[in-house]
Amino acid sequence: MLKIILSGLCVLAAAAPLSAAISPANIAGRWQGESWAQDSSGSKLTLDIVRCGEGWCGITVAADNSCGGTALKIDAGKYEPDADYIQFNGSLQLAPKTEPYVVQVSIFEPASDEPAGAPLKIQITGDTGGQFRAYRRSFPFEAQLVRMQDAVCHAPQTVSSLDRH
Repeated sequence: MLKIILSGLCVLAAAAPLSAAISPANIAGRWQGESWAQDSSGSKLTLDIVRCGEGWCGITVAADNSCGGTALKIDAGKYEPDADYIQFNGSLQLAPKTEPYVVQVSIFEPASDEPAGAPLKIQITGDTGGQFRAYRRSFPFEAQLVRMQDAVCHAPQTVSSLDRH
């Protein structure tokens, strides 16, 4: 009988939603990876994502590890009960005086076929025009980043950095 109960618990644990394993706070840290925009080839993107008001801000990190400006502003994040990720919504502006992308940022645990200890991953998908259209076939901006370490940069303490998204 004990074997049956234990095997049942193992099945339930394996079927448990991802949200029990990660939380929106797992977005904090230094993230690095490839990004693509419609008008350019892939390039490296490094962001330190830190708490910013009630949400999160992504501070750009240069190749020499110096901290730049706030490029990403997202909400506190939420997960859907049947989803295998946590989703954040906000904006991304990589260059001054350009139209920001409206973005969805999703954080994922490593896939089951990846080695133990593999880093968390985030997907940033951006759209133009002020409204995110989730059912597009392609997006003007996409990035896949992995968590490298704890964040070093800090969000500026100005009112504008804490504006709603």
